[in-house]
Amino acid sequence: MKIAVCVTGGRVEGPGEAANIRIYETTPSLEMIEEYENPALKATAARGVWMLRSALDRGASAIIVAEAGAPAFSFLKGKADLFFGNGMEVEGALERFMNGTLPRLDKPTHEGHNHHNIR
Repeated sequence: MKIAVCVTGGRVEGPGEAANIRIYETTPSLEMIEEYENPALKATAARGVWMLRSALDRGASAIIVAEAGAPAFSFLKGKADLFFGNGMEVEGALERFMNGTLPRLDKPTHEGHNHHNIR
């Protein structure tokens, strides 16, 4: 299984804001296989969707983010799952993902101006 993580300075970030995207393979053991500049940084609209599309294009079926709006859920429906790593170091988020304790997102973390309402 491949996991994408939105990363800035070693911390999990949002799909539209992260500096880089890291792709990890989980089997036979967790290993980073690619890191690239977030294409959302050059997008003029739907920035997060650009990042999500790039992760899907690389085979990711799980994506760890710090936040996600409604467009992310519409775009990813039936394609990949989002996991909530807000405020976490990448290594900690990956460890929690691997042991099944990283929360799966089932609704946007923000709509309008109410950011990060998942706890």
